[in-house]
Amino acid sequence: MQLLEIDRDTEDTYYRCLHDEIPADPRVIAMRKAWRAAFEPRGHRAKVLKDDAGVVVGLTNYIPVEHSPYEGRNLMAILCMWIHGYDHLVGNQQSKGYGRFMLSEIEADARASGCDGLVVWAKDYDAWNPVSFYEHAGFERVDQDGLDVLAWKPFSPAAQKPSFLRRNTLIASERPQDGRVQVTVFSNGWCGGGCQLCVMTRDAVAGLEAEVDFEEVLAWEKEELRSRGESVDMLYVDGAPFQPDGPPVTPEALRQALRDRHTR
Repeated sequence: MQLLEIDRDTEDTYYRCLHDEIPADPRVIAMRKAWRAAFEPRGHRAKVLKDDAGVVVGLTNYIPVEHSPYEGRNLMAILCMWIHGYDHLVGNQQSKGYGRFMLSEIEADARASGCDGLVVWAKDYDAWNPVSFYEHAGFERVDQDGLDVLAWKPFSPAAQKPSFLRRNTLIASERPQDGRVQVTVFSNGWCGGGCQLCVMTRDAVAGLEAEVDFEEVLAWEKEELRSRGESVDMLYVDGAPFQPDGPPVTPEALRQALRDRHTR
């Protein structure tokens, strides 16, 4: 197996998060490519994992923590890791050692790059990207915000602990005074799911200008991230996260929820 930088043959499946079975949304792909173009010169790695037969079975992307949505110094930040877990296409490839191999390759790259450690964002449940996977690989929890967990693996005594950015701007008092529902969506640009959340929200609020005050924030740069205080892609409705740990919402369901809230 090999962990390789994306190329012409693999970038499509990378940008689609291995969802080759469904049509790609060109708006989402454009957002991801624009972010990649801006951050590849700053050390962003976009890679796919191929098995011994040359089939793509996983992906990852990571970047120096200074350009990530987390606070830290001289660490490599893993933005995502994913081994194909679907029944379609190549089938479920998890629990075959691919994730451990990928993590070891990322660690080797971070050490070779002179980093003091690794940091990764994970979830405090088993359904997706569980922090327990990283804990079994020697990582320790260093920060937590609800079910979002930041874990790290220091390489040297000089390593400084990372942290999430602190949410500090979205409060209920910022709601519009004209009776409209406030909708704010954040995207850090690197995540396909986050970009899809932006596009989905655009579609949901289209035509609801009289009922909804909509703001889309593409928070890419570190100072913008700090000023907004947001480490993960998030949809807010009237200052509160909207189904932050639930299944993906459809434009139709969000549209109806916003209309119902406006009526109330």
